[in-house]
Amino acid sequence: MASSSISPPSFILLLLYTLLFALPSTSYPLQNICRQAKNRIFCFKLLGPHPNASLQELNQIVIDTTISSVTKTASKIQSLLSKTEDPNLKIVYMLCSNYYSAALSVLNAGKDKLKSGEYGDLNGAASTVSRDASSCQQIFTIVPSRPIPIASDNNDLDLLSNVFAVVSRLLSGSV
Repeated sequence: MASSSISPPSFILLLLYTLLFALPSTSYPLQNICRQAKNRIFCFKLLGPHPNASLQELNQIVIDTTISSVTKTASKIQSLLSKTEDPNLKIVYMLCSNYYSAALSVLNAGKDKLKSGEYGDLNGAASTVSRDASSCQQIFTIVPSRPIPIASDNNDLDLLSNVFAVVSRLLSGSV
């Protein structure tokens, strides 16, 4: 009768292979995300503190950070609106306020979609948020001689929505 046993070194190699390649990983390499982002440094600053997070967790972090940014900027816009006497700037601030309100609604809906596992709509949400930031920035052409007091906020929102789009695409499996 022939004995069929596995030697201890072979067993250890088989076990390591199984653990490394057969079991799904819960974390996602940040370099795979950030190399697809518009601004890699921004992406690593945003996601770097969470190197072991899953794509779902990373998307939650991005959405929460983006909601915080939108809320802060919306407040800033309201403050600027209440302080300006320029009728053209009032129009610009009101329009930007509308864009930021729409972005906040989309982000909150995206948060719900993420919780319910409906990942397919998240990329569209990210695109909408990016368009809202861009639209707010562009509307300042009404008053071209003035500096744009929320230009960096609009840029940050654009960068956040870009990372949101990358993570969402990866999460939905469309990349």
